[in-house]
Amino acid sequence: AAETGFTPHFFPLDQFEEARACLQSCEVLYAHSADLLRAAPASLQWYCCSFAGVDLYCTDPSLFAHRRCLLTNSNGYGISISEHIIMALLMLMRRMPAYLEGFQTHQWAPPLPIRSICGSAFTILGTGNIGANAAQRLRGMGAARITGLSRSGRPQADFDQVLPISRLEEILPQTQFLIMALPGTPDTLHLLNRSRMALLPPTACVINVGRGSAIEQEALVEALNAGR
Repeated sequence: AAETGFTPHFFPLDQFEEARACLQSCEVLYAHSADLLRAAPASLQWYCCSFAGVDLYCTDPSLFAHRRCLLTNSNGYGISISEHIIMALLMLMRRMPAYLEGFQTHQWAPPLPIRSICGSAFTILGTGNIGANAAQRLRGMGAARITGLSRSGRPQADFDQVLPISRLEEILPQTQFLIMALPGTPDTLHLLNRSRMALLPPTACVINVGRGSAIEQEALVEALNAGR
């Protein structure tokens, strides 16, 4: 910020009152605090949310002193969350939780069947910054096919194909690994529901790094308890 001509003021979480006082003469607020946003003046131009979930701010416009204030946190999480996706994938594919259990009980477990990113097919639900970064990393590790699903279905360079989300049920039976990177909106509520979970192959893995509301929780519990 300083390099572009702004004067930044930093406050730790325990300095709320100091931050609120300083905010009265600021144009940009970078934070994740509804209370701080409520205290912002009408002159605030940009609320850059430091948290991936902006559901609260989208559903309660009264938080903003005026409607022209820009709310965004786009493109801030692609690298971090895509690395988290790769970590979670490898832990599942290489059976790390089972091996860790053996470590903790001091037992030498027999070799477990494992899978590899190399040669596998992936479906990414959500082709924004996080989904595209995940596709880039999967491609670099030898993924055989990467299919993206988005509202528009527009082609993107990081994917072998991008389809409209209306074709989700057609793609699920062919999905080995489903990565979900969706925002919390009415359109994504319970997008992965009981009937769609049943379309996934029994050996499929689901990794959700978007809003939890995109998965029907009761159906998820049932699937897990049934060994799927």
